[in-house]
Amino acid sequence: MVVSIIISLVVPKLLGVKEYGYWQLYTFYVSYIGFFHFGWADGLYLRYGGAYYEELDKPLMHSQYWLLSFLEIIIGLGISLFALFLVKDNNKALVLIATGLNCILILPRTLLQFLLQGTGRVNEYARNIILERLIYATFIIGFLFAGFQKYEFMLLADIIAKTVAMIALAWVCRDIVFIKGVKISISIAEGWKNISVGVQLLIANIAGLLIIGIVRFSIEQVWDISIFGKVSFPLGILNQVLTFISAVGIVIFPMIKRSDQTRLPFLYETVGTLLSGVMILFLIMYYPIKVLLTLWLPHYAEAIGYFSILFPLSLFEARSSLLINTYLKALRKERTMLWLNGFSVGLSLIITGITVFWLRNLTLAIMSIVFLQAARCFVPDLYLQKTMKMKYSYEVLWDILATVVFVLANWAVGGLKGWGLYCAFAICFVLLRMQEYYDHLKTIKGFIR
Repeated sequence: MVVSIIISLVVPKLLGVKEYGYWQLYTFYVSYIGFFHFGWADGLYLRYGGAYYEELDKPLMHSQYWLLSFLEIIIGLGISLFALFLVKDNNKALVLIATGLNCILILPRTLLQFLLQGTGRVNEYARNIILERLIYATFIIGFLFAGFQKYEFMLLADIIAKTVAMIALAWVCRDIVFIKGVKISISIAEGWKNISVGVQLLIANIAGLLIIGIVRFSIEQVWDISIFGKVSFPLGILNQVLTFISAVGIVIFPMIKRSDQTRLPFLYETVGTLLSGVMILFLIMYYPIKVLLTLWLPHYAEAIGYFSILFPLSLFEARSSLLINTYLKALRKERTMLWLNGFSVGLSLIITGITVFWLRNLTLAIMSIVFLQAARCFVPDLYLQKTMKMKYSYEVLWDILATVVFVLANWAVGGLKGWGLYCAFAICFVLLRMQEYYDHLKTIKGFIR
């Protein structure tokens, strides 16, 4: 996470605003390539999650890996040919070609990553991610300080890092990758089972990305690549924090899958309450971060100002990725995830149509991102508590209240005065519930033991 944050701060400092915009467009496109494994990796994750690595049918997993690799080579070539012959903007064509290459470098590796995650081998997974980020950071910083301050070199650094990480993970999983597989007919049948199981989760996850993605894509269409880059900047910084939170969810999933089902409602309430308190306090970090970023990146002062609206995204993304999605996957509610995220995507289309294409108001479009994430969090939370027959917990409503106070204090009032108002609210909120937090912490410690 630290490496990613450093990159997020160094790159916009040394790249021009337009160059940074194309780099952000690339990362935006790459975030959606997961669609092109069609739920294959998700199906493996759901079907074999909670098992132990030694119990896996290695020849069958070998065939799944290479069959998926072959599919991604075809898809990657298709995207590249589309970009070469049908996209007139040379910069966007290059971005798309690099995106096609990512299909080949990322998606077969994703299958291995999901197997490691689902079987509890998180250390190997984490080391591979760290390796990729370190190589990426080394090349990016090297290119930038050597004077190669073009987005094309950022793309090259990313592709080199992913190539090395792909080879390294294949070696870690060599007892899967480099052995003899099963018959192709058996592998195709197994692949179809995995796709059948995982496609709903995949679409649900892609739909989750589209909730914000629709707004971002529309901003790029209505305004220009520079505005797109400026809006993407605060989202990119927040995303680094949320990636760390999501990594915790990776650890929690196998634990929940193996847990006694009768304990799940109690754990949901306990983790949810503690998470809410921690994240409400975390929002206090907004003003110091804003001041430091403004000093470091004065050309992005307008973009940094949007932190006062977007910072509460961390509240809802943390609850969604760490708690809600983890529970929905553990309870095998892929169809429910699909419908819930589908509803949110529909809402995103309507609100984006109003704020971007009709009103053409950038501020309202950015505010809609937080509103949409709050809705995406609130509805599934209600569903899960009802499904597990829990007495309703009001944690999401507290998160919404904290968001309203935060935005009013830091956007409407602003400055030290606004920050002070939110600090007073957050500290009072946590102090009033201190005993409740203490009791929940004791519960978590007992569960871990």
